[in-house]
Amino acid sequence: MKTFATLAALSLAVSDVSAHYIFQTFDAGSAAKSPAFKYVRQNTNYNSPVTDLSSNDLRCNVGGASGAATEVLELKAGDSFTFGTDTPVYHQGPISIYLSKAPGSVKDYDGSGGWFKVKDWGPSGGQWTMQSTYSFNIPSCVPAGEYLVRIQSLGIHNPWPAGIPQFYVGCAQVKVTGGGSANPPTVKIPGVFKESDSGYTANIYNANLNSYVVPGPSVWTCGAGDNTPAPSTGDPATPTTLVTSSKPAEPTPTPTPEVPSCGTAKYGQCGGISFSGCTSCASGSTCNKINDYYSQCV
Repeated sequence: MKTFATLAALSLAVSDVSAHYIFQTFDAGSAAKSPAFKYVRQNTNYNSPVTDLSSNDLRCNVGGASGAATEVLELKAGDSFTFGTDTPVYHQGPISIYLSKAPGSVKDYDGSGGWFKVKDWGPSGGQWTMQSTYSFNIPSCVPAGEYLVRIQSLGIHNPWPAGIPQFYVGCAQVKVTGGGSANPPTVKIPGVFKESDSGYTANIYNANLNSYVVPGPSVWTCGAGDNTPAPSTGDPATPTTLVTSSKPAEPTPTPTPEVPSCGTAKYGQCGGISFSGCTSCASGSTCNKINDYYSQCV
């Protein structure tokens, strides 16, 4: 009986972590084609999230404090880059990209210096950017040197405080050539994210997502000034896989048959303890129970 209980608990744990994702590739341009962890620091917690707001693991994930075994990709200031995942992101919440300049070799840098944010993918019309690749550019005005490029997915699919928001993080190592002399304002990680942040505590199933504010500093852009970061933006930059809020706008009445009130897209959450969102899946998907706390459209 004890053996059965142990096996059942192990099975639940495996099922739970299988519902996550890892940022594991990084490349110049718009294709994610390099081997996993060639330029991204390899984490040691498989695909589990970081949830402790005071942990240094928020910087580059568990096991990501050193980049000694990770290669450095050379990019010119202004060049585009792409992060890739092992499986598409399907926890609802914002995606952000940060940079931190190493004082010397990025391989030896633990991310304890200052970070500045260059991109947010927030909600747009009640929808989230949920993809397997995320592309952006090295700001053309940043000084030459070696940097950590950090991507962060903040999963707020299980509303706080019953559920704890989940950080999925990856750090790539780059050497930037060219560039300018900008000195963007920076923040510290950990420290910048707080339980009082509205974007951390938001219940995405009954909140007005049009007023959602992505946690962390505002997005900084070239020309915004060294001390006045530009407003944060949630506009998607690339085609997206969308998951709708559980309370979409009511459709305009038509003589056609009635449309279901909701339909969660494939890979979205559709059930679980404390879940109050849409429990129906879009056409072509069914709601599959992963564990007591998480069901997913597949």
